[in-house]
Amino acid sequence: MFKLGITGGIGSGKTTAAKYFEDIGAKIFNADKEAKKHLKNTSSLQHKIINAFGEAVTENNKLSIKKLAEVAFSSKIEQEILNGLMWPEVFILIENKIKEYEAQKNKLFILDAAMIFEGNFEHILDSTLLISSKKEIRIKRALKRRNLHLEQIQNRMSLQMIEADKKKCADYIIENNGILEDFHESLKKYHKSLPI
Repeated sequence: MFKLGITGGIGSGKTTAAKYFEDIGAKIFNADKEAKKHLKNTSSLQHKIINAFGEAVTENNKLSIKKLAEVAFSSKIEQEILNGLMWPEVFILIENKIKEYEAQKNKLFILDAAMIFEGNFEHILDSTLLISSKKEIRIKRALKRRNLHLEQIQNRMSLQMIEADKKKCADYIIENNGILEDFHESLKKYHKSLPI
C-alpha cells in the first residue's frame, strides 16, 4: 500500500485533493476531523488539555472545542502546547489506520493533514504532496466556507509553516490557482505517476 501525505495551508485545496483520490478508491485519513473526534471521545486527553490551558478552554467544567480553538490559535506557544498533547495520539491513530487498510489490501492511503512536516508525520509516509496556492486565493476560499472571519483566517495562516519551507520539504508540489477542472487534471496526472 502506497502511503501519501497531502498537505497545504488553509484554503489551498488539500481536502479537495484528498476527496479526488477518495473518489477513485483511496482510503483517506483526515487528521483534523479524526483528531477532533478522538478528543471528544477521550476523557484522559481532555483532562490533559484542561490541565495545560485551565478554565480558558472550559464551559460548565467541560472542555469546549470552540474555546480551545480560540486559545490554541491565539499564539505559536499555545498552538505548540496543544500539538504536543495531540500529535502523539494522532500518530497512533494514523499508524492503526495504516495497519487496518494494509490488512484489507488497499492500494493507496492518503493522510490529509495541514501539519505533516511540523508534526514529523512524513517519516511514516512514502511520499508527500503539497497543494500550493496564492495567499489571496486561499483567503477567498477560506472565507467562502463561512466558518471563520478574515482575522481568524489570517491569524491561522500566520501560525502555519511558511509556504517556501513547505516547498523545500515536499516531494511533489501542485499549484492550485485556477479552476477545479485544471486542478483535477493535475491530480490525475500525478496519480498516474505513483508506483501503485
